[in-house]
Amino acid sequence: MSSARSEIAAFACGAAITAALGLYLNMKLSSSFELNRKVHDEDLKPSSLPSASGTAFGTDFSPISAPEPPTKAIPKLSEEFRLEQLSRNVLFFGEEGMKKIRNSTVVVVGLGGVGSHAAHLLARSGVEKLILMDFDQVTLSSTNRHATATLRDVGTPKVAAVKRFLADAVPNCEVILVNEMFNTEAAAGVLDGHGKIDFVVDAIDDIPTKAQLVKACIDRKIPFLSSMGAACKADPTRMHIGDLRSAVRDALATKLRWHLKKLKVSIDDPLIRILYSSEKVVAELAPLTEEQKKEPKAFGTVENMRIRVLPVVGTMPAIMGMAISSFVLCELGEKPFNPTAAERLGKQVRHRMLQHIKNREGEVKEQIEKGTAVEGAVNGVEVDTDDVEYLMAELWRNRCLISGDRLGTSLELIKWDATKKATLSNLVLMSAKGMKEFAKVGKEGLKAEVVEQIERRLSLAREVEGRDEFKISSFS
Repeated sequence: MSSARSEIAAFACGAAITAALGLYLNMKLSSSFELNRKVHDEDLKPSSLPSASGTAFGTDFSPISAPEPPTKAIPKLSEEFRLEQLSRNVLFFGEEGMKKIRNSTVVVVGLGGVGSHAAHLLARSGVEKLILMDFDQVTLSSTNRHATATLRDVGTPKVAAVKRFLADAVPNCEVILVNEMFNTEAAAGVLDGHGKIDFVVDAIDDIPTKAQLVKACIDRKIPFLSSMGAACKADPTRMHIGDLRSAVRDALATKLRWHLKKLKVSIDDPLIRILYSSEKVVAELAPLTEEQKKEPKAFGTVENMRIRVLPVVGTMPAIMGMAISSFVLCELGEKPFNPTAAERLGKQVRHRMLQHIKNREGEVKEQIEKGTAVEGAVNGVEVDTDDVEYLMAELWRNRCLISGDRLGTSLELIKWDATKKATLSNLVLMSAKGMKEFAKVGKEGLKAEVVEQIERRLSLAREVEGRDEFKISSFS
């Protein structure tokens, strides 16, 4: 009985201490929180929100012209409470690792969908000095993917929207704003004017500017991570961190390689690390309006930057920003991980498969000339080695749907319809057994469920086919 009473007393004592600590923290910050709550309650009344007219989607959005009501700044947390805020991170990185993260200075260039998510998570996770650089403003359409922007931020600088949020969430983080576009002249002020820079996050959506930042970091030997394209993609399982040579099916990486070569920067420099998606694009850029076609320069925010609108699923930039912040934190906290690059078919395998397709189409051409080809047969190859990899690994998943045989047996890409050319949407992966059956009975003689599966996969290829990925040069 006495033991039970002791346990109850100990539990009560612990609960009292916890309650007292909570009360102390509440009293410490109550004045700021109470003021903010009153301001927010008043601001969220329907009469104070921006109006929309025109359509149900508010195409004629009325920007907020009145300044935001003043709010009392939340004070910096004491070291005791700051350590409590970071307690889970300390458990992961250890005290020394956490100390390195807190003493780090990180530059984030580009505060759109990717950069805003990276920046706010770096601050939440312990980085106590951030330099944020972006020339652009928050638009209504960008609030589908921006980490911190609200309707009240529409029309204001993206960097300011992030700083306002961090002032409430992480008051201990020093945030320096640079509301201008990155270029070679600005590089000196951003990368040289704030003491030692420990890491740079490149979330720029303009290729020439991105190339300039990469070169500036390499020249100064500053570690950095560059984000590639998140637009027109949706599969979070195809994210990879690697080098520029390992990037596949990413038009932005392709163009960045070309621009770096123009700047005489080796794309094999060990400092170059990128985050990219190996997914084929699954959506197209919005077409230009008649007004944009007639006078394109009138619609660009900045000269020589794209004006076509990119389809963006808001989750993709967020995932990329989170992946970047995770990589940066582990580098700063000296707990680095070794990223797994996208698995690729060997170069020889890809070339051999493509050559086999060309050889078969050469035979069809000879048969057409001799008059021995099947009725309506045509020849021609409209795929390359990257397409071969996409077909094998992504579309057919290294498996013959006719026989069920997988990679490890002999597999070939065979035309599904002899009256069409060898294209993405007309090549089916088959094993020797599958080819034999297909040649014998044709698609009419195959099982109905097998034909349905093949047709479904080919319809996916038709969605990808014909899109000009090289035009997709932005993501934020």
